[in-house]
Order: sequence, then structure tokens, then C-alpha cells
Amino acid sequence: MKKKLLFFIIGIILGMILMGLIVLKAMPGQMFRVVKSEYDFEETVSMLEEASYQNNWEVLHIYDIGECLFNEGYENPFIKVSVLSICQPEYSFNILQEDANKKIAAIMPCRIGVYEDKEGDVYLTRMNIGLFSKVFTGTIGEILKLVAQDDEQIVKCVMGK
Repeated sequence: MKKKLLFFIIGIILGMILMGLIVLKAMPGQMFRVVKSEYDFEETVSMLEEASYQNNWEVLHIYDIGECLFNEGYENPFIKVSVLSICQPEYSFNILQEDANKKIAAIMPCRIGVYEDKEGDVYLTRMNIGLFSKVFTGTIGEILKLVAQDDEQIVKCVMGK
């Protein structure tokens, strides 16, 4: 009887360790969504900005990371990376009106990164808000589900047909 219990406990522990390793290996790839743009870098950024406004989001700022790096003396003037900071005012208000929800401000506003790789292909990268929404309940979880839907609509403008 003791032997069976020992094997059971060892099996549970090994199962938990194996599951933990699987989660650690899989999660980084699941936390971000990356899609290829059908357009060049500048056009992709411009189209995302326009699509944001068309979907009732505000573009708060577009950061040109590549230019910033070049201006700071880093050698490669051809790094093309921009980040659009976007906000949907109604969603933000509904979350931030309660003090308990203000912790989410650390990931606000939403961001969409655009980068060009060494082969000249352009990609968009963003957090997987749909997956992230499952971590939260209440107002934050509900609104993050809406954010995920809007995010898909905005990004569709530059995805392959």
C-alpha cells in the first residue's frame, strides 16, 4: 500500500514538473502575435494609424525606435522599428474609473509594433490580448476581450489576403 502511494505521489510530482516545463516552453510564443504585412514599412505604419482611427481608437504616439537608436549613435541606420501607442477612450475610462483596476495602467495604452527584418519583410507584433484577457475577471477581463476583437480588426488592414 505504501509503495502504491509513493508511486502515486512521485507520478503527481513528475506530472507537475513536466506540465511546468511545457508551459515555460510554450508561453513565450503564445504571449505575442506576429503577422506579416503585405505592404512596405512606411505604408504599414500609415495604414495601421488610419485603421486605428477607423475603429474608434486614438493614436497617442508613434515611436520611431530605429531613428532613436541611430540618433543615439548606434551604427545601423537601417533598423526599421516603430511602435504605435493606441487608446480606445471608452474602454480606458471603464477600466480606470475604479481604483482597483488601475493596476492595468502598466500595460496601457495598447501598442502595435512594426518592424522590417533583414530580408525586407515587414511584420506587426503585439501582445496576445485575447490570451491575456483570460487572466482577469470582471471589468478588466470583459474589456480586454473587446480590445482583442478590435485589435484583430485594426491589424486586418495589413494582413495577407
